[in-house]
Amino acid sequence: MHGQQHKPHRQQQQQQHAFSSSSSSAVWQAAPPGRPKVIIITGPTAVGKTKLGLELAKRLNGEIISADSVQVYKGLDVGSDKLPLAQREGIPHHLIDILQPDAEFSAGDFHHLGRKAAADIIQRGKTPIVVGGTGFYLRWFIYGKAATPPSNPEAAAKARDLIQQAWDAAAAAALSDEQRWDLAVDVVQQLGDSATAGRIRGERNNWYRLQRVLQILVQNGGKPLSEMDVDITKPLDYDFRCFFLTRPRLKLYDRIAYRVEEMVAGGLLDEALLLLQLGLAPNSHVATKAIGYRQACEFMQNALAAGTATPQQLRQLILDIATASRNLVKNQTTWFRDDDLFRWLEVGGRSTEDVLSELLAELAKPQHEGGCGDSGRLDKATQKALQQYVPSLKLFSNEGRCEEALAWVRQAAQQQQ
Repeated sequence: MHGQQHKPHRQQQQQQHAFSSSSSSAVWQAAPPGRPKVIIITGPTAVGKTKLGLELAKRLNGEIISADSVQVYKGLDVGSDKLPLAQREGIPHHLIDILQPDAEFSAGDFHHLGRKAAADIIQRGKTPIVVGGTGFYLRWFIYGKAATPPSNPEAAAKARDLIQQAWDAAAAAALSDEQRWDLAVDVVQQLGDSATAGRIRGERNNWYRLQRVLQILVQNGGKPLSEMDVDITKPLDYDFRCFFLTRPRLKLYDRIAYRVEEMVAGGLLDEALLLLQLGLAPNSHVATKAIGYRQACEFMQNALAAGTATPQQLRQLILDIATASRNLVKNQTTWFRDDDLFRWLEVGGRSTEDVLSELLAELAKPQHEGGCGDSGRLDKATQKALQQYVPSLKLFSNEGRCEEALAWVRQAAQQQQ
C-alpha cells in the first residue's frame, strides 16, 4: 500500500497518438504486424489487480511481472500484499523476492529488470502481464527511462556543499532534524524546481533521493526534472494494452480499511521490526517510506522506546495507514485519468468472469481503446460523502485482538532491551 505518482503530460500524449474525437475514449493506432502484446493491469490499492492478473494469465498462457516497489524485497510479504507462492497456481511471477530489504530499488532498476523479463516471456511464446499500481514505474516501462545524467563525484560533492551552506546560513541556533530536512529541500526550490521540492518535502529523511535530485539539477543548470521526462514521441516497441481497474470509491475505502486491519493482524509489525533491526529509519529507504511500512516503523520505534503501546495508539496506526492509502488512491486516480493509454474497467459489483470477458474482448480488438470516459469523475454527493468518510474498524474493535497484538509488542520491546 504505497507508491508515488508523477503526473504525465496529457497534452504531449494527445499530440503523439491520433484518436477519434467522436468517441468518449481514445482510439489508438493499430499495432504494426508482428509487434507483441504486453498487457498492463493497474489501479488503486485494494481494487483487485492481483486476482484479475492471475486469472488473465491462466487464460492467456501468461506470466506476471510485478510493478511494485516493495514486493521485490524478501521478507516484506504482508505490508506489500504479496501473493503467497502457494496461491500463484503455477503462474510464474517476476520481480518478486529478488532483493534483501536494505537494498535500494529505483524506477530505472524496474525498467531494466521488467523489460528483460518481458522480452524473455515473449521469446518463450508467452504473454507478459504487468501488474501493479506504481504509475512512475509503468510510465518508464512503456516509454523508456528519463534522460537524466548519471551521477558523478563532482555533482555529489556540489549537492552536499549546497545543503551544508543552507544549514550554515540558518545555524543561529541548533537545528532539529526536521529543520535540516526542510532547509535542504528549500535548496531544490531555490535551484528552480519548486514542483519537485513540493513532492519530495513529504518524503522526510529520504536523503538518498534528495541528494540525487540536487545532483541532477546541478548537472543541468537548474533545469526542472519535469523537463527531463521520458520521450513519448518515439514509436512504442510493443502493442501495449493497458487497463485501469476501478471500484465505487466508498466501497474501495472500506476494502482498504479492512485490508490494513488484516495486515496489522497478520504480521506487518513483525516486518516493521525487521526493517528497524536492519538499521533502516522510517521514511529513509524504499521500503521504510512505503505506505504501511513507514507508519508501522514509526509505531514500533516509539513502542520499543516506551516498552509498550496502548490500544488507542494501535488503532490510530491503522487509521493513519488507511488515511495515507486513501490519499494514494486520489493520486493514482488523477495520474491515470490523465493518461489516455489506459482503458478504465469497472470491477465493483461484477464477477471475475464478467470482467475477464470484457477485458478479453478488448484485447481481441485490432486497436486499443483507452480513456476513462465518465468513470474518472465524482459527482457532488460522492465528493461530500468522501469528505465525511471515517472507516469503522472491524477486527481491532475487539479488545482481545488489540491485547494480542500489544502483548507481542511488549515481548519485542523486552527482547530489544
